[in-house]
Amino acid sequence: MKRIYTTVFAALTVFCPALGAPTQSDAERMKSGMMNPGADLRTADRSGGGTFKVLVYGNSIALHGPKPDIGWTNNWGMAASARENDFAHLVAAGLEKKRGSKADLRIRNLAALERNFTTNIATVAQISADVKWEPDYVVIAIGENVPNLTASTKEAYRKFLADIGRPFASLPKRPKIVLRSPFWQSSVKADCTKKAAADIGAVYVYAGALGPDPENRALGRFWHDGVANHPGDLGMRRLADLILKGFENEE
Repeated sequence: MKRIYTTVFAALTVFCPALGAPTQSDAERMKSGMMNPGADLRTADRSGGGTFKVLVYGNSIALHGPKPDIGWTNNWGMAASARENDFAHLVAAGLEKKRGSKADLRIRNLAALERNFTTNIATVAQISADVKWEPDYVVIAIGENVPNLTASTKEAYRKFLADIGRPFASLPKRPKIVLRSPFWQSSVKADCTKKAAADIGAVYVYAGALGPDPENRALGRFWHDGVANHPGDLGMRRLADLILKGFENEE
C-alpha cells in the first residue's frame, strides 16, 4: 500500500504543484528536453555594414545547431523552414524595413542559463560582451527550458530575467528592450516575465496564446515530436510580429 500511495502522490505533484516541487520543464513536457545539449551559449553573428544592432536572447526557438539524431540538420531557429523565417531574423528584417537600413544581428542561445537560473549574471562573460556591443534593440525571449516554478523559486526567476536586462537598460544610450513570455504557455513564467520587464522599464510581450494552437507549431513536418512542437513558419512570424509591436509600443 505504501508504494501505491507514493505513486499517487507523485502523480498528483505533476498536476498540483502545491503538493510538491515538480522540476519538469516545459521543454520536457513538449518532448524537447534533449535540445540545446551542453553548457555552450551558442551564438550566431551577422555583423558588418549595419547602421544599428539587434541582440536576441533565446533558446532553441531562436538558434539550434544541427542534431541529426532528432532530424534537425539546420543552424537557425527550430523549426523554421529557412534561416530568414525564424523569429529572430524576421524581427531584424522588420526593423530594417522600418528604418530603411541594414542591421547587425547577434543571436545567443541561453538555454544553459535557463536550466541554471540562479547563476550570477554578472559573471557571464558573454552577456558582459553583449552589453559592450551596445545594441540598439534587445529581445529577451526565454523560459521554455526553465524548470517548473514554485512559490520558492519564481522570485529567483524574476530576478534572473531582470538581471539579464538591467545592464542594457543602464547603458548611456539605452536600447529598446522587449521581454517575451514563453511560447509554450506557462502562466507563472509569464507573470515573472511581466514583472521583470516592469523592474527594468522594458516592454512585456505575451506569447503564451500561440503555443497551444497546433497551427503555430511545426506538426507533421518533423518525425521527432520535440522538434515538431517548436514554432513553424507561421508561429515564427506571429512571434516576430508580437515583438515588433512591442518595440513600437516603447516609442
